[in-house]
Amino acid sequence: MQNHSARPAPRALAMVIDGVLWMAASAVLMWAFYGQVISRWDDLRPGTLAINWLLPLAVCVLFWTWQGATPGKLVAGIKVVDNQSGRRPSWSQSVLRWFGYLLSALPLGAGFWWAKLDHEGRTWHDRLSRTSVEYSRPRPVNGQGLLAEYIGNHWRGEQSLAQSFWVNNVLLSFPLAAGLTGLMTWISMKGEALQAGSIAMLLGWPLMLLIDTWCVVGAWRSVRGYIDANGSFLWAFLARLILFLGALQILASLVIGFLPNLDEYWKMARGIDPIGQAEMKLSADGRTLQLQGPIGMGDATRMGKLLEGAPNAKQFELASPGGRVAEAERMVELVRKRSGVTRAVGDCESACTLVFLAGSSRQLMPGAQLGFHRASTGTFNRAFDEIANQHLARTYRKMELPEDFIDRTLRTPSHRMWYPTSDELVRHQLIAEPPKTLDIALPEGRTAGEPAPASDYVDALRANPIWFQLNQRFPGLLEDAGGRMHAARAALAGSPQEVDGAQMAAQQALAPRVRELLLNSSPEVRRSYLPVVRAQLRAAQGLGKEICQAWLSGSPAPRRMLPAEVMAWETRWLSAALNAAPPSRNRAAEPTRIELEVIRRTLGAQAPGLLAGLWSDDGEASGEPVGCERAAQLLDQLPRIKVGPRELAERVVFQTAS
Repeated sequence: MQNHSARPAPRALAMVIDGVLWMAASAVLMWAFYGQVISRWDDLRPGTLAINWLLPLAVCVLFWTWQGATPGKLVAGIKVVDNQSGRRPSWSQSVLRWFGYLLSALPLGAGFWWAKLDHEGRTWHDRLSRTSVEYSRPRPVNGQGLLAEYIGNHWRGEQSLAQSFWVNNVLLSFPLAAGLTGLMTWISMKGEALQAGSIAMLLGWPLMLLIDTWCVVGAWRSVRGYIDANGSFLWAFLARLILFLGALQILASLVIGFLPNLDEYWKMARGIDPIGQAEMKLSADGRTLQLQGPIGMGDATRMGKLLEGAPNAKQFELASPGGRVAEAERMVELVRKRSGVTRAVGDCESACTLVFLAGSSRQLMPGAQLGFHRASTGTFNRAFDEIANQHLARTYRKMELPEDFIDRTLRTPSHRMWYPTSDELVRHQLIAEPPKTLDIALPEGRTAGEPAPASDYVDALRANPIWFQLNQRFPGLLEDAGGRMHAARAALAGSPQEVDGAQMAAQQALAPRVRELLLNSSPEVRRSYLPVVRAQLRAAQGLGKEICQAWLSGSPAPRRMLPAEVMAWETRWLSAALNAAPPSRNRAAEPTRIELEVIRRTLGAQAPGLLAGLWSDDGEASGEPVGCERAAQLLDQLPRIKVGPRELAERVVFQTAS
């Protein structure tokens, strides 16, 4: 035969090139199918078997029978031939040769090293398939290596258009570009292995640009030789058009995706997350972990360490614009391990929603929202954007997010945010239905026969959105109310009044705060409360004169007897009052004598202080009590007085008369 058996060095080079190309293609396909870039040896899923075993078999058999060489061997200047005829191997030889690779590799690569001992330089798989590996072109007489000669020939456009275009561009540069673009997508989407990935990005982009320039320029020049050899002008035009579009896409990914984020990659390569890190802390009783801010590199590890020192922490309060999906997924496992309760106390967006959905029960506190949007890879590549969003959809399905929510998420551009309403979240059972009144479920003892500690009452109050909101306006309220409930229930243990007594104790803690809210709010807030009072008064009148009079004087017991829908109206008013803007001007804490005189002349002597006892922590209203009938008349008369004194009257009726 004319050609000599190829030495181990070019064969090893070919294997390295083919291995890199296969790993890049496999990583992209694995992510597209399963959302992960590598698989375990025991992964027997159909897609994994097809990608990692059947696809390499098909590619190798195709190239050995078509060209006599894989892309790596074409670059290295070697080819596979039938050992007897010197022609390209048959289909059966190629299939047998591929399985022979496995035989050669299994005993620590002994079948490859056998070529050093074989008198013909053939490996086990060569012997098994009756093939050999020879040089596909003469070795350079100037001492230049085959690889260097191949690089030079392509750069000068001396190779055929078919080899320059299909091998050096499509089969060589495309997998490298796809792998690097996929790595950008992986970092942007998942945020996993940030430091190693960013180092690879900083090294890989300059290398890829160098290789891509070599590929495009050489193939572009080879078109001229193809035309001179009477090739088709149509194929020549299409080849240059595809080369131009491919180079344009690489350039767009560079300008739009890589360069704007160069500083971020540099920081991540040094172990610094440019988006920052979440602020995490435990509550004073060690039962609640509070997370605020972006979820960054290492935050899941930090959360794990915090939880190690807090065995009773099972509540997670979240307020985050999102961040690294991989970190959020690890946080999901931490929350689920604790069977934790999650609460969004502020906007919980993007990756934060994963942590929220991990809760065994979930709550959306007043003013908080869940935000969803589609993923963006920043690579200017629609294929990778689609892969990223299919991964996002799979992740949300694991979190049992409804399909219509997933569809809406994928239709929301990455630069916008979709906030589903509380009603939508309740309807799909993603959050618990907010309680309609201030009543809470009383906690039971942690062990049989042991009463629940005061901290459990505080936790139960915090789970009620309105109590949570009240505590934000009046810090310390929950501790005060929880302590009173614990003491009241202990004092009334076993009696029929046990539950109502505990609820009334919380109301007594709340009373002075509501009174403060009424007196220091805007006229619009006070005006909106008067219909609530009128509805309660009407309901109290239906329960009898004595009960109505007790309610009007501020006793907490009659409030327990009012209809639930009436108390729910008051709860909604409380939420609105807490969210209302502060008044534009301050008023004196107590009415002046002139103001009182104006009200007495307008509404009667009993009008000042009419409703002063409604929210009284001692259940006693100061001054002469007003009858329910007279109170109803005054409330009906208020909307009919002139605009000027009306605002004054609406304030004075809640103030203690002097």
